[in-house]
Amino acid sequence: MPTWYETYDNQDALLATRQRVSRLTTRYGMAAVTVALSAPLVILHVPHGPWVAVGTAAALALAGLFVLRALRTLHAVAWCVRLSFQGMVTDFGQRRTAMRWSEVARVELDDEGLVVVGTDEGGTARRFRIPHDFPRYAHLSHRVVEYAEAHGRPAFVDGRPWQLLDLHALYPFLADAVGEA
Repeated sequence: MPTWYETYDNQDALLATRQRVSRLTTRYGMAAVTVALSAPLVILHVPHGPWVAVGTAAALALAGLFVLRALRTLHAVAWCVRLSFQGMVTDFGQRRTAMRWSEVARVELDDEGLVVVGTDEGGTARRFRIPHDFPRYAHLSHRVVEYAEAHGRPAFVDGRPWQLLDLHALYPFLADAVGEA
């Protein structure tokens, strides 16, 4: 029996992700080359030069960890999502990843977008991030939450289950609208 799916595509997210990866790697590469070329001069001509070079190398290593974390986050941004009742297929750059709803642990909504958290068959954690500027993001996020609920997966908004949210505290103007109705 064939299954149907909904496709949400965003070429702009792919372009923006590639540009950010290019900027990050270019800047870090330039900083690394600068440190590598200037370290011998600093060691020879500056008082306490070896300590300055070691401190600069440590700062460069820390910046490298920041770049790796940023690249890992960018690598998890989806630019194409296909949803069905069986699961979801997402495209990240040049790779396609599928996750069944049985593998999904939870769905999170935050200020940056939607995150689908799950595990694969080997138990490795996976996170799919769909940015809030994704076209038709509101419709896509509603569909993801609907499918997650249909499969018994929890949905969180800013780290709290959505059922526990107090809408009147978040949106005080709703109290006036409810009072008028």
